Amino acid sequence: MRSIKNVLGYGLALAALLAISGCTSSMPQRIEVSAKPIDKPELVLPNADGLRMKEVEWVLLTPENFEEKLKDFEKSGRPVVFFALTDEGYENISMNFSSIRAYIQQQQAIIAAYENYYKNANEALDAANSEIDGVKGEVDAQQQKEEGTDPFWKVW
Repeated sequence: MRSIKNVLGYGLALAALLAISGCTSSMPQRIEVSAKPIDKPELVLPNADGLRMKEVEWVLLTPENFEEKLKDFEKSGRPVVFFALTDEGYENISMNFSSIRAYIQQQQAIIAAYENYYKNANEALDAANSEIDGVKGEVDAQQQKEEGTDPFWKVW
């Protein structure tokens, strides 16, 4: 009975030793985290020319002042040419300028939306790159910690 216990005891000890020695060969591989920061898109816009408006002088001709204005133009030495608008034509010009102003305001809103988009995109990319760097640092620290500690069976 004692010999069976001794054989079983030595057999169990030998099986445990083999199991432990097998564990050393199955150590986990070092995980390599490779994360390249994402480049931010460059927004290249040409500089806009400043708006330079020239002064326009309007002269209203009526039957009462027509002769007088005609003499003034002839005295100036310039050719006498009249461009005339009806009251409806003048109103249309005013409406056109109003439409141009509204169009410019819409374009300014679009430009502001692009500006916000790129600003938010840059902030998101910065945050993602910071998170990648943080995770990589955590993984490296954990792996260095695990490499620095010997398993309990190597101590024996």
